[in-house]
Amino acid sequence: MADEVNILDYPVHSSPAALKNKAFKVHDKTTGKFIVVDAQKFLSAEYKDLSMYDTDGSSLLGRSTANCYVIRAAGAYRFPIVYGNALKDGVANTAAYERFVNHLGNNITSPFIEGNANCMPKSAEICWQDEVDLLVNLEIVEGGDCKYIQFEVDSVPVTGANAVVAVKDGSGNIMWSWHIWVTSEDLTPVQITNGTPKVYDFMPVNIGWKWDSSDRLKGKNPHFQWGRKDPFPCPRAYNSTSIITTYGQRTFTTENAETNATTIADAIKRPYSFFYGTEANSYKWEPDGRLDLWCAGNQSAGISDNVIVKTIYDPCPVGWKVPNARVYTGFTTTGSNTSDATQFNVVGAFTAGWFFKRNSDDTVGHFFAASGCRSRDSGGLYYVGGYGYCWCAVPGSAANGRYLNFYSGYVYPLSSNHRAYGFSVRAVRESN
Repeated sequence: MADEVNILDYPVHSSPAALKNKAFKVHDKTTGKFIVVDAQKFLSAEYKDLSMYDTDGSSLLGRSTANCYVIRAAGAYRFPIVYGNALKDGVANTAAYERFVNHLGNNITSPFIEGNANCMPKSAEICWQDEVDLLVNLEIVEGGDCKYIQFEVDSVPVTGANAVVAVKDGSGNIMWSWHIWVTSEDLTPVQITNGTPKVYDFMPVNIGWKWDSSDRLKGKNPHFQWGRKDPFPCPRAYNSTSIITTYGQRTFTTENAETNATTIADAIKRPYSFFYGTEANSYKWEPDGRLDLWCAGNQSAGISDNVIVKTIYDPCPVGWKVPNARVYTGFTTTGSNTSDATQFNVVGAFTAGWFFKRNSDDTVGHFFAASGCRSRDSGGLYYVGGYGYCWCAVPGSAANGRYLNFYSGYVYPLSSNHRAYGFSVRAVRESN
């Protein structure tokens, strides 16, 4: 039976966790009797289902899931325990998961994690978060159709913040994990024309963007290994090679891919580990060299404007995806890699990044930060504030991924390098 408590102690829209198993005694004027009512219902406390909203807070027509959820305001939130974007517009998105594996190394047969053999979520954890008590009261709860992760956010830091949460099985193994990006950033798409020319709707900042201070003059972002879904914590500052302080149940570590015969399943179970490589394994974080980790059905390493089909390993929020290999070719006047400054399609000077022109008539440009990288052979931070790297969804080879590469002396929109590097991700609309 719920504990009876004083209503005066609980203001409207109190935390759902504060109201759990609580009840109020109220007077029913019709019958003249006192009745006991559930406290959560009485004060309209509820958890907002993140799978029913896009990144600007608009309602979706049907449930759509992702590996990254964006939080814009303090409140109580939940999302279904589903593999990445395995649900789209209310139905199973089989193209995203039908050829991919879960933490057991088995082919995924259902969007819902609990719908797969030997995959029953038992507990949840905050792997890491870069603000103290950013997420609180994290737990697994039963829903009408599946299990959910739910939690609360007491406030949105003016600088933005990031966290990674996970569900575990009965043996304590991580089964899947999700990036929670808490931000007040306006994510209205920015239209940028490539060298084809073709117009793409870009996210205005890199995924997980976090400002250095409240004046919002400089910022940084997490890094991702090519083909993996989980972010690794930001640098301490826009020009620092020290890691930001994190809090949670896991310590950020690196793992040696040469001595740990890692697989995709291993990476799923250890989202907090950066799997670096060696020359002997061509600096891959996983041995298979699959070409389709970020584009379902892809078997090509070519450069094109082909539409990317988002997979369950894609790190982007609902409605966004990692872009194709030709998306950055408008950043030079030739559409190719160049170290000739007269061919840089930019506005102004290099200032820890470039303001790349959005189209041929643009006189303002849009900023791409030189966010640095994590090393392919150590996981350490390098070149933060000096060089910029943004992954594309298609590979350069079985060992490489394609990406944008720039610094003050060159702009290479068609680069290719080892998958074990940790680079930024700048998303485009899934409709592109």
